[in-house]
Amino acid sequence: MKTLKLLNRKYLLIIFINFFLCLDVNAEDQLIDIWNVDKKEKEQESLNDSLVVNDDNQVSEPSIYDLQSNKQIDTVEEDSTLNSKELKIIGLYDPEDYDLRIDMWSNSNGDQLKYLFSNLTKISLSDDASDLMNIVLLTNAYYPNISIQEDEFLKIKSDWLIKNKDRDLIEEYLIKNQIFNLHPSLIRYLVDQYLSEANITKACEIFTKNTEVINDEYLSKFNLYCLINAERSEEAQLIFDLKKELGFKDEYFENKLNFLFGFTDKPDLSISEKSILDFHLAHRTSSDFVFEPKKILTK
Repeated sequence: MKTLKLLNRKYLLIIFINFFLCLDVNAEDQLIDIWNVDKKEKEQESLNDSLVVNDDNQVSEPSIYDLQSNKQIDTVEEDSTLNSKELKIIGLYDPEDYDLRIDMWSNSNGDQLKYLFSNLTKISLSDDASDLMNIVLLTNAYYPNISIQEDEFLKIKSDWLIKNKDRDLIEEYLIKNQIFNLHPSLIRYLVDQYLSEANITKACEIFTKNTEVINDEYLSKFNLYCLINAERSEEAQLIFDLKKELGFKDEYFENKLNFLFGFTDKPDLSISEKSILDFHLAHRTSSDFVFEPKKILTK
């Protein structure tokens, strides 16, 4: 029974891959043939250029130095191509573990992918189907590049992970790849979820595992609050001063931080509902916190 279940799971994964990738086999073959032709033409041109015609109508063969120079240039070009591709691999799973390919998205139609995944966000999937979706989206692979931008494909991943609500998986994905600046909405979802449950420790834990300078303003403010909460006020003050020198302005946030820093004994009693962090700071800085919702709910 266990073997049968694993086989069924593998077949379902194959169906998922074939359904989403929408590969055009003929186009792929044509692309390879064109590449081979171009390569042959370039090799011939390189050979012709290296031949020297003398006045006696004699043709001299290329020197070892010329051949070695051309080889070094080709090596540099290949290395540059590999490095550019390495930057486009973000995921959790090895494609070989699921009989997939690292270039499985390369020939996918971006318009079709966006359409399919936008519809999937409206569907409630079973646990098995959700696991397969995680494999499809989080397997290490190059980005698709036909009718879709990298940030659009990253958004597809973020939207799915938020819909699936697997916090441990989200955290593993973010920390392993160190992509805080590529997925600000995904990180915001994660920390806001923990903060809404008053779990400040868990909300701040992810920032301690980040190695990047945070660019997103909301996450940067959240990180400052976490530093203060961890009694690292001097470090928080240094970062906050630098942010203000760079043009940061948020009077509400600054008033709350001044109280937490101990610069004033009188707290700012205003309450902001613009974000979960703002609302939390209002509660944190007021011992007599009282809140009455302004919005009237209709039946």
